[in-house]
Amino acid sequence: MDTTQWPEALVKFGIEDPFEPARTAPRMRQALRNATPHMDVKAPDLEAVEDFAIPGPAGDIPVRLYIPFGSEGPAPLTLYMHGGGYVIGDLDTHDRECRRLAAHSGARLMAIDYRLAPEHPFPAAIEDTLAAFDWLVSDEGQTRAGADPQRIAVAGDSAGGGLAAMLTQARREQIRFQLLIYPLLQLVERRKPRLKALEGHLLAAFTLEKIALAYLPDPELAKDPRVSPLFESDLAGLPKTHIFAAELDPLLDEGKAYRDRLIALGLPVDYTLGKGLPHGYFNLTAVLPGAKALVDAAAVALGDGLRG
Repeated sequence: MDTTQWPEALVKFGIEDPFEPARTAPRMRQALRNATPHMDVKAPDLEAVEDFAIPGPAGDIPVRLYIPFGSEGPAPLTLYMHGGGYVIGDLDTHDRECRRLAAHSGARLMAIDYRLAPEHPFPAAIEDTLAAFDWLVSDEGQTRAGADPQRIAVAGDSAGGGLAAMLTQARREQIRFQLLIYPLLQLVERRKPRLKALEGHLLAAFTLEKIALAYLPDPELAKDPRVSPLFESDLAGLPKTHIFAAELDPLLDEGKAYRDRLIALGLPVDYTLGKGLPHGYFNLTAVLPGAKALVDAAAVALGDGLRG
């Protein structure tokens, strides 16, 4: 079966391919925004939440700054990249997760609204991520975001976790801690052993194939370490890492492989497995027992990593 083709039988019933470029933005993205309030529990209060824009390589990048109570700049700060397969997701779909991470870590958090495929394929998301980090540690960024450049963490879930891993590899000497949440660390091997036992409703082999088609203008780009940071040959000097994984996730093995590579180099790494949980559980705290406790644990780990 060609997993890159949307089944014709579904089209006959009026169910069209959601990854077809003309339909991606108006349907998938809005559907996720609409579902978010029903999937995630209400987040804790914060002292302030501010929306503004920062300069990027192709125009302004929208960002959202979360300031927990008691945070006075210059303060520890996390740069956050949302998930969504480089195709969906935005500041609103991950707002509650970001609020929870900021509140329970006690550290400021700045989420970025990087450009999405298929309108903006590789390397747009990477360029925006690098530009956001470079702005954050600049004099302007330190002043506007209240960031202490010596206490910067990066974090992200799924595709955002891949962006966080890429960013940490590229700016390793400037980053104190990385939090990778069921990260998408490679797009070369999309058919996995034991896949049917791991696939969930939110991520499957078919979805991974569609992500690659939407994000990569050339399939050979999947081998680029910026797309697949698992394949980066030089991991020396990376900061402390904490990986939160999902047991029922086609990305489980690559997260373990990255963990094992870091351990083999003697680098500090912690690993937490969400047993019985699918990919995406950080955004499903209202419907999955145990998910909220793991998100809160990630926030504590983030705060400890920034201050340690």
